[in-house]
Amino acid sequence: MSLIAAGMGLAIASVLMLRVAWGRPRRSVIANGLAWAVLLAALLCGARAAGAWGLAMVSVSAITTALLCLAQAALAAPPGKAVASRRRAGALPPGPEPWHVGRRLLTFLLVGPVGLAASLLAGLGLRALASRAGMGEADADMAVLLGMPLLWTLMLTLQLMTPLRRTQILLAIVPALTGGLLLTVARGGA
Repeated sequence: MSLIAAGMGLAIASVLMLRVAWGRPRRSVIANGLAWAVLLAALLCGARAAGAWGLAMVSVSAITTALLCLAQAALAAPPGKAVASRRRAGALPPGPEPWHVGRRLLTFLLVGPVGLAASLLAGLGLRALASRAGMGEADADMAVLLGMPLLWTLMLTLQLMTPLRRTQILLAIVPALTGGLLLTVARGGA
């Protein structure tokens, strides 16, 4: 039996072990830990056998098993008796209060297009830095493809959590300036 097949079998077994462990009236640290350890062993088998491809195959096995377990539980569960809430989400203020459309639009613009542009500039700066450090072209491209969405997600989370407009603007300016500086330094020395 190949190492990938063993990893896939272990992944399926680990999800089933978790399902049983979580279905007990009392949580068992040992059962949970053992199931997670089996999943880790499955991932290691997949990685050892075929690298990222092996990890993907083992992960798909685990995810598919979890999906089937959830589907079975959903079909077996009795219908709920709770009535859906009639309460409004509260996106707009109730009654005659001002809507502050300009403020909301500015927040959207800072977090959306401006944040995207700033994180893209920072990602391109990261690519230039990676190329300058001797990474291959494909690896440097991956730095952008991985770094930019992570930075944008971090930026928009921080921007939406801060109440001060000045801080929101700084959170967009600093990565953009850093990326621009990295691009300038990397291009100037190339």
